[in-house]
Amino acid sequence: MARADVALLATLACAAACAAPGYSPFPLDLEHRLPADAFDRCRDVLLRRFVTLTRTDRQGFLIQTAWAPSQDPPGERRASVFLDPAVSDSLAVVVELRRLRVPLIGMPSWTEPRGDAAAERALAEVLRAALAEPADVDVTP
Repeated sequence: MARADVALLATLACAAACAAPGYSPFPLDLEHRLPADAFDRCRDVLLRRFVTLTRTDRQGFLIQTAWAPSQDPPGERRASVFLDPAVSDSLAVVVELRRLRVPLIGMPSWTEPRGDAAAERALAEVLRAALAEPADVDVTP
């Protein structure tokens, strides 16, 4: 293959890879404005479901959990809740899943995190219930 053909193929492959859509967060699609204590309610839900938080930014409305064990599927999950940049006064959810990779030779390692759509839908349902008025909704799993 000529050098120009290889360069053209490499350029086309790079352009195709860059044009591929990235992973998008799951929108909460609330039917009402966020309550004044939305951050606290979301933080409470994530603490109950994931136990440990690694990031909490009240001003920027970002809450992220530590990696927590998952049995279905086996691995670890972490969740993030933040203001949805696409929708005013709404939130978005990302739940990532990683699995332990055990090679025949070498040390075990984690796979690259990927989105877990089913876990995002489940967390979004609990968050919607927690953000509903009044604040006395039970959010325990």
